[in-house]
Amino acid sequence: MSIALLVIDAQNDYLATEGLQPHHDALCAEMARLLEAFRAAQLPIFHIWTTVRASDQRMPHWRALGIERCVAGTQGHLPPPELQPLAGEVVIHKQFYSGFVGGMLAEQLRRNGVSTVVCAGVHLRACVRTTAVDAYQHGFQVWIADDAVGDDDPVHAAVARQYLDGRVGRFRGIDQILSEPMFGPAGTARPAQSSGSDRETYTHVSPHNSDQVLWQVPLSRAASVTEAALSSQSALSGWGDVSAQARAALLQSIADRVEALSDELATQITLDTGKPILESRLEVGFGVNLIKAALASLPAEQPAVEGPGWRAFRKPLGVVALVSPWNNPLAIPLGKLAPALLHGNTVVWKPALPGTAIARSVMEILQNAGLPSGVVRLLPGDRVTAETLMAHRAIDAVTLTGSLAAGFSAQAICARRSIPFQGELGGNNAAIVWTDANLPHAAQLIAEGGLGSAGQRCTANRRVIVPVEIVDDFLEALVAAVRAMPWGDPRLETTKIGPVISATARRRISGTVARAAAQGCQVITPHLGRDDGNDLLSRGAYYPATLVVCDNRDAEIVQEETFGPVIVIQPASNWAHALALCNGVRQGLALALFSNSVDKQHEFLAQARAGILKINRSTAGAATDAPFGGWKGSGVGPPEHGPADAEFYARWQAIYAS
Repeated sequence: MSIALLVIDAQNDYLATEGLQPHHDALCAEMARLLEAFRAAQLPIFHIWTTVRASDQRMPHWRALGIERCVAGTQGHLPPPELQPLAGEVVIHKQFYSGFVGGMLAEQLRRNGVSTVVCAGVHLRACVRTTAVDAYQHGFQVWIADDAVGDDDPVHAAVARQYLDGRVGRFRGIDQILSEPMFGPAGTARPAQSSGSDRETYTHVSPHNSDQVLWQVPLSRAASVTEAALSSQSALSGWGDVSAQARAALLQSIADRVEALSDELATQITLDTGKPILESRLEVGFGVNLIKAALASLPAEQPAVEGPGWRAFRKPLGVVALVSPWNNPLAIPLGKLAPALLHGNTVVWKPALPGTAIARSVMEILQNAGLPSGVVRLLPGDRVTAETLMAHRAIDAVTLTGSLAAGFSAQAICARRSIPFQGELGGNNAAIVWTDANLPHAAQLIAEGGLGSAGQRCTANRRVIVPVEIVDDFLEALVAAVRAMPWGDPRLETTKIGPVISATARRRISGTVARAAAQGCQVITPHLGRDDGNDLLSRGAYYPATLVVCDNRDAEIVQEETFGPVIVIQPASNWAHALALCNGVRQGLALALFSNSVDKQHEFLAQARAGILKINRSTAGAATDAPFGGWKGSGVGPPEHGPADAEFYARWQAIYAS
């Protein structure tokens, strides 16, 4: 197989598009990584550029909208320095969408003996998609670099991804692409060992010890999805005939069994995710309490609402697809399974791959508690599995906790099928620490809230907004608080910060911090200042707790959720500026204020744009019996937990009779 890289529209005008996802800095870094690997392997590289040489050569819709973009001779027409072509690399100029128009690209590819093309660049829904389709039509095998394509219309991009994958070509992560033999032996172009999957099997590597493979699991594909979905559909009527009291008794038995196995479950969570053992025990307890909260919020009999000539009841949705994350592999699915089952639904559960082993343990508990066959089905798999499941005709609703990208994909599928969707899509959470706050106390709570679980929780305290006049004092307190949190082996009772989930996650976090440093942000690593930690960094997927001071509100480190042990400090010039910074990201899960001023508290509660607000507490954590849901990009559909569960898992049906 001979392979070539097509870098499509990686030009400054396109990369500067507002709302580009992923952030242009991250996207450029991934494209540069691909370029470096192809150059090292001496493989063909083609740069495909939109080129406007005269105003009347613009695309018609650009002329109609007055858009001036990618004009030859301008800076916007060129790529950023890290993506500039080198001598011997071909530049293909195009006026419209596809790089294949005119025949030059196809001719050059064939002249080089190319059979497979890798597509990277922007925009996925338009030029990347069209070029990929034309490559397919010209007889080339097509790979699309999953983490090196971007778009400013993420829902449209998600639809394009679903259309292209498996039809026109395959979406493959850069690590998968670079594992191909033509990129040389391990240690040159190949990435460091990390958990990952080919198209059929997932291999999970210990976050604590990168030399230890913990387990493997086959990935479920279309036939398995259909079997699971139809099995749960068949079980629906029988489960609906079980009384509410009997369903509640069974859920109570499940809670008791989880509680009885708390030590074993916590140990498994720690081994598979790297979460410190104390936090894993807390997760098990939180999961048990989520079941109990669901039981407490559900009346023994569903009440009817009546009016003249009509009655209305809540009815179950049917078969619910449950897509859960790896960072809380026990508590989050239990918090969804309990209300789904109590309201009479059946469930097909697709856990994130690193959470597969703990999901199997939960399934064993469900079966031992006497849950009827088919009521909950487990479906190990990847993104393709999840999308196939959500699109299946037997699925009546989807509940998902995951990334923004996963949420956009789910929204597109559920909108197309007109089924209910509940999405908890993470948070880029901020705490304002005002001048009257107790700085050491605030620093301690924020350090624990931002760095516990290595920052891999949706409510983690990712940003801190501090008046410029107290930044130095707060930093001193925060550094001391971080140093008081031991990092290391997650199996030890004393450990507060463990590894991140994988070497891939560590590389992503490290890249984001490195780009922030290159842009002038101050980077502080409190543990490395005292202990170099080389033994940890060389052993597993460890990343040191990191503080980043950044006064650019548009920087990647501010705007993107790092999902790692990184806390960003944003200096504020005044109170209005602090509130603007607080609300100045596209997500809105949790926000906090540290201040004893009643006026400031009232203003914060009135103006903060998030689903969860806290006073003198870190953003991290939530009650089991309170509604849990984000605003803006953090949440879609009804919130979770407690009294909010009925808003999603049961819907009203009105009956009229004379």
